[in-house]
Amino acid sequence: MPSPLPASASLDPHLSVTVRHPVDAVVAASLSRRFARESGLSAASSAEVAVVVSELATNLVRHTRVGGTVELWREDCWLCIRARDRGPGMAEPERLFLGREGRPGPLPGESLGEGGAAVRRLTDEVRVSNREGGGLEVFARKRMKLEASKPW
Repeated sequence: MPSPLPASASLDPHLSVTVRHPVDAVVAASLSRRFARESGLSAASSAEVAVVVSELATNLVRHTRVGGTVELWREDCWLCIRARDRGPGMAEPERLFLGREGRPGPLPGESLGEGGAAVRRLTDEVRVSNREGGGLEVFARKRMKLEASKPW
């Protein structure tokens, strides 16, 4: 039986997931949690990354016709997350992070509208902008507070 690869050999420095269907959002969240964990984040921080990616990926499916892409990579002491699409964009992109603030509760079949606010709470920095040519880009990053490896 071949010997297993060292942990560093199996860790791709970049994760990219195409999101077109609801199941893709689930896959993106799961892969992002694993990517964060393998990058050295704690279980709790990795779960937060998965929530952020789930919210962003779900928005790609819900608000665009063609979906988009979620990417993760490490940069210095940061875990970076970017979601991009070719949807209609937003007249006021910064409203993405307000949640339902000032709006009535959701109607049946609507989302709660709190995903953007959750992304803001669970990351250290986040920004959103309309893309040239159409679509939206959300960039977020989370400081990597590495967990000491346990001998067991």
